Amino acid sequence: MKLPPVLNNQRDNMEPVFWENGVTKIATNEKTLRSNESYQFVNFTDSVRTLTSSVLLVTTNYGFYNLTLNLLYSIQRLFIQPTILILCEDKTVYVELWKRQIKFSLKYQLALTHLEESDTIAASRNTPTYYRIMQKRISYWEILLQRGVDVFFVDSDIVLLANPFKYFTDDNSDIFVQRDGGTACAGFFYMKANNSSKNFVEAWKRALPKDPKGNQKTFNKVIKELGKNIKVNRLPKELFMSGFEYNKFQKAWWHWWPTPQPVEVHANFMIGKDTKENWLKKYKLWFVPD
Repeated sequence: MKLPPVLNNQRDNMEPVFWENGVTKIATNEKTLRSNESYQFVNFTDSVRTLTSSVLLVTTNYGFYNLTLNLLYSIQRLFIQPTILILCEDKTVYVELWKRQIKFSLKYQLALTHLEESDTIAASRNTPTYYRIMQKRISYWEILLQRGVDVFFVDSDIVLLANPFKYFTDDNSDIFVQRDGGTACAGFFYMKANNSSKNFVEAWKRALPKDPKGNQKTFNKVIKELGKNIKVNRLPKELFMSGFEYNKFQKAWWHWWPTPQPVEVHANFMIGKDTKENWLKKYKLWFVPD
């Protein structure tokens, strides 16, 4: 796989962008890639042209590389093969995930954001970089829905412990969401590509400028405002678990018998990638091989 239209070169450790046969490439040095290869980067708007029915979408940057790997390894354990698209917010994580593919039996596609690239650091909550990444996501969802593609959006700090797709089959629902206490989580949802969902995302996007500090508050506000015009299926919190819910049990996930094991666990309600990684490891939810 050779990797499309790249954005401006923003890395201090990268060589200048050059052109070859009308396609932008970027030459990277040994420090970045540990090789002399040149890469093309498929951008998001090009990648969606190959999608048809539904996609498991993950957005990430290099700061969340390890968490993204953990999510992918958790899916691989389930012996399922959904269409997976990883939307990379910087070139560094794109290249590292591209090189990592050889170690996976799970197949995934990569795309570089067609919008402004983010920093490669793990953006902390309540920072401008974090808010920009959160708000860009809505543009991705809107493009997919307009193309008739159902969006299964999964944050990179999530693990899947069972096949979730059987929970998304209710014909009377437009959106299936994880619960965060009494609110809907904007980091884990399945959204059908129907008119109700499209109208919802359009309303959500219009409301965002009034909420510059993120998207979850607006997500819930728009759900409330649309009322019966959007049918939201709030998934069982004992199966689709926030970090807050999981902390009530404080045990490794395989010790839940005879209680049903969770389908999904989200390392939210905690700040910082190191905190999230340590928490996942504590509860045996870390699946990246040594």
